[in-house]
Amino acid sequence: MKYLLSDDKKIKKIAKKFNISIDYKRPKKFSKSNTSLIDTLFHFHQWTKIKKIDYDYLVVLQPTSPLRNYKDINAATKLVRDKKYKSLFSISSSLEHPYETIKFYKKKWKYTLSKSKLYYRRQDFDFESYFINGAIYIIHRELIIKKRIYDNKKHGFLIMPKHRSIDINDLSEIEIVKKLLKKK
Repeated sequence: MKYLLSDDKKIKKIAKKFNISIDYKRPKKFSKSNTSLIDTLFHFHQWTKIKKIDYDYLVVLQPTSPLRNYKDINAATKLVRDKKYKSLFSISSSLEHPYETIKFYKKKWKYTLSKSKLYYRRQDFDFESYFINGAIYIIHRELIIKKRIYDNKKHGFLIMPKHRSIDINDLSEIEIVKKLLKKK
């Protein structure tokens, strides 16, 4: 079954057209910009207990990742099923390597990682870097009960291509996504 975890009336109206259940009422206190994913999922879990809805896993598809597609979702669920993972999240190669990250202190700058000074060329970096792209999370019920997103021992990763891994966090990223969607 598919459930929408939102309090937005416009989004609920759209979800209903696509046979996505809007029965869950997401409270205002779990609809803030600083609400954690696990707090929302835990509240949803409590609601499923009251409604006597049984599940093993939640597949979380955040709306800020509109370029993810059904192949990504199917690949993630297959990995969880085949490898018997308790959790999985999608990742992508970092657009910028952490060695190239800097911070500002007053009028000075400094590398975020002290080891950055050792490398001048990206080809020489001593590790590959990935980021959690937010497109897909699969979480076993047991973890949600413990208020955890992932299991350290039985956790999997789905590596997605960069062009489908944009996580919208600001207006400039919306413009990038719009342009990418026009090309399809």
